[in-house]
Amino acid sequence: MILVAFENENMRSQAVCLWQEAFGDSEEYINFFFDNHSCFCLTECENEELCSMLFLIEGELNNIKGYYLFAACTFEKYRKKGYMPRLLKKAEAYAKEQGRGFIALVPAEEWLFDYYEKYGYNLKFYAQRAEPEKEIVINRDRCFKWCKAHEEYIRAESKKFGFKITEKNGMLFTVYSDGKIKIPADKVNEDNKFGMLLPVAPTTLDVFADNAYIGLTLDG
Repeated sequence: MILVAFENENMRSQAVCLWQEAFGDSEEYINFFFDNHSCFCLTECENEELCSMLFLIEGELNNIKGYYLFAACTFEKYRKKGYMPRLLKKAEAYAKEQGRGFIALVPAEEWLFDYYEKYGYNLKFYAQRAEPEKEIVINRDRCFKWCKAHEEYIRAESKKFGFKITEKNGMLFTVYSDGKIKIPADKVNEDNKFGMLLPVAPTTLDVFADNAYIGLTLDG
């Protein structure tokens, strides 16, 4: 994969504006992501105007290669017009074309669990908050493993913007404002639901662990 690429500077500027509208991040942060992350960007446009976009980051689960779907968003003026459903189908088709077995994601808000379920995503990842000092037992076969490029990006992002991360047992953890981290959940229940997974044919859902984890697992 190459670094995030757009057709022209105008499209990139629109992407920055869309990201800011959707997530509220600074222009500096967004441009740092575009300039330093190697992932694939899919877009939906109307008359050369950006409507929706999402990013696909490489990863692996149960020795099956797949993608993590990140920063899916639509300009407010274009919402409820079918752009994101088409983009989700385009992402699924791209994953199949590339020989990938799944797409995983973490909904940013509670209502999005129901939204993504309509497009074939299944609840599959669970996590709970814990103190960084907690002893963590990790079954790596149940963990989504990020590609090396994403690991390097996370470390660079942390250094650039002061986001705190910690490393334990072959995993990187984001340290939240309350000083806690998210770890694989002890129990599978509604309180611990965290991420979703779409199996891409011919892969089926039953080949993946029921209690998987999608934290910053290191590759290897």
